[in-house]
Amino acid sequence: MLRPGGRLAVSDIALKRPLPPEIANDLMAYVGCIAGAILIEDYRKCLLEAGFGQADIIDTGNDLNAYAKVETQSGCCSPPMAATLPIASTSDCCSPIPSGDQNIHQRLADLLRRYNVNDYAASVRVFAVKPV
Repeated sequence: MLRPGGRLAVSDIALKRPLPPEIANDLMAYVGCIAGAILIEDYRKCLLEAGFGQADIIDTGNDLNAYAKVETQSGCCSPPMAATLPIASTSDCCSPIPSGDQNIHQRLADLLRRYNVNDYAASVRVFAVKPV
């Protein structure tokens, strides 16, 4: 969709190495944007195969373990919306899981506390240029 010389710049989560099965197969880690990530080299390969002439993926060094440390909300959800907004809802990803006592955020935090996610994943900045 970019014209020749167009540039792509995004922030994303990518993997430095494969995740342990406990994280890779966990729905809460997927919701938290960790389990759905792809390897950095695969990311770069996909961009080049999509026709970009140059693709740089830079690890920002941000601490992904912060997802497990958020006290009042999850790293995967925005702060609660003001109750006066007509689109505000009490039923969203921040609601308790129907089949259990724990909410999504607590399960994700518990999972991420067992692992140093920074060993496996990175917050990255992605830059690519479409050839002229």
